[in-house]
Amino acid sequence: MGETQAAPLSGRITLGVLGFLAGLAAWLLLDVLPDRMGSAPRGHLFLTSLGAAFFPAALALTGPLPLARALIAGVLAALPLSGLMVWASFRFAAVSAFLGTGHPGAGFAVLLFLALPFLAAGLGRDTRIGDYRVLFTQSWMIVVRLAAAWLFVGLVWGVLFLSNALLELVGIDVIERLLDQDAAPYLLSGVTLGLALAVVGELSDYVSPDLVLRLLRLLLPVVLVVVSIFLAALPFRGLSNLFGTLSAAGILLAMAFGAATLVSTGLDADEDRRVPGGLTDWCCRLLALLLPALALLAGFAVWMRISQYGLSPDRVIAAALAALAMGYGAAYALAVLRGAGWGGRIRRANVAMAGAAMLLIAAFFTPVLDPQRLSVANQIARFEHGRTAADALDLWAIGRDWGRAGQDGIGRLAALGDHPEAARLAERLAALALADSRYAFDRSGEGDDVAQLAADLAARLPVRPEGRALPGGLLSSLRLWELQQIGRACDYRTAGGNPGCVAVLADFSEPRPGDEVLIVAHNPAGALLVRAYFREDEGFAMRSPEFLAGTDFWRAADDAIDALIAGDYSLAPQRLNAIEVEGRSLFFGR
Repeated sequence: MGETQAAPLSGRITLGVLGFLAGLAAWLLLDVLPDRMGSAPRGHLFLTSLGAAFFPAALALTGPLPLARALIAGVLAALPLSGLMVWASFRFAAVSAFLGTGHPGAGFAVLLFLALPFLAAGLGRDTRIGDYRVLFTQSWMIVVRLAAAWLFVGLVWGVLFLSNALLELVGIDVIERLLDQDAAPYLLSGVTLGLALAVVGELSDYVSPDLVLRLLRLLLPVVLVVVSIFLAALPFRGLSNLFGTLSAAGILLAMAFGAATLVSTGLDADEDRRVPGGLTDWCCRLLALLLPALALLAGFAVWMRISQYGLSPDRVIAAALAALAMGYGAAYALAVLRGAGWGGRIRRANVAMAGAAMLLIAAFFTPVLDPQRLSVANQIARFEHGRTAADALDLWAIGRDWGRAGQDGIGRLAALGDHPEAARLAERLAALALADSRYAFDRSGEGDDVAQLAADLAARLPVRPEGRALPGGLLSSLRLWELQQIGRACDYRTAGGNPGCVAVLADFSEPRPGDEVLIVAHNPAGALLVRAYFREDEGFAMRSPEFLAGTDFWRAADDAIDALIAGDYSLAPQRLNAIEVEGRSLFFGR
């Protein structure tokens, strides 16, 4: 066997064995050890995190680095990440509750991916840890190699299933019996992944990120046009859909980070690979200048949500991401505005911002940015200063979902005996101690007397047009949970100072005599009820809306309620009547 044949074979054996060990570790950690280490859950968490970081790092970097250095890189990535995971897990009494929040797993994966190019550059021959060409190339190479390898793993499993089906036609079930072994799926997937990575590494001259980068650059003009139209339309459409909604903030953040990625792909690894003055170049410049606007709008949307409802772990993370996006936006825009050499400045900014992102994510695993602790402190402060009422406090989330910080927070709330709402808070805390589910807690303290709730709601529910009254028997025909939800919504106040509930009498169905009733109710928890009630022979029939035009009420419920209370709506005859309010059309059927 010649030297040229021995080298690929050696690489395939090496990565095949490494993949086999990865599969074996996955089987042990996910299937075997959970039951045997039940008394040491954090020990199991450490081992699982160690394997989840070490093997992906070693597999991804073997090829770009020699095997020994790739193994060292795996250890350098795995040890601190595993330590951070275990450290952060002490915020909760149970590891399962810690992992159930979803944040640790996502942060772990992103932090690992961001660290890999730096490890490749820092441990490579004749490279330094901040070498942008290496960082850029290895980042995209890792993506391409892993995507191609996992695609091959999927194809292998497809062939196995088809082969098994074919052999079963003649009564041979050897493949099925083999795959029924507990460890077989893990081991087979690991070996296949390792072999695929080895082959992809052998063909690095052919399997490169250039194709992906060129395809992404085709999106630059499209994204630039979309962002430009969005920003140009804002002065005419207004910011109402951005106020206080994490969904809008999420869209803006995704677009901001996507735009930053596209600018980086357009600039490539260095100036020698970029064509100055072309379409791609100008798209990069303009998109870099628009990036701060997207980031600021995202930050504003998050800030409005926090201002309305206070901090929660999701909002803490959203605020951190918004700050990161604003950092990218400021760096990119300043780089372009400073004139010549802007491409190099953006590349240097990318290195700095990647480092900042890693520090920021790592901080979430430490007491510095403990989202549960920060959220509890903020919610208690809002209650103490009268910004949140006792009924509006999400005690279930604080006491049951936010770990030890939340349990400590419940104790602090219980000690606020001199607060004006101390009596009501004590009632809710007592209900929390007895409730075994959120549903049970939400129902606690609510009267089960439908007639009493209906009478109370009749006195508080605004009816439009002014001077009209609800049909007799409508409220008493509603289900208990509907009355409770509408009642809670009426306690809420919109940005316009109106109750978060309204009933509108209108003729939604011309074939039926008289008016029907539309009820819109929105409360601080984000629950929204939009329903029309049609009179039937034996009471009222409920109808949910079909949205004929415009964005739905869920995107800006407060604005819709304010408009309805102000009488700013109209009936628009189509083939059947639909109600139009705030640029939306809703149809409730015949």
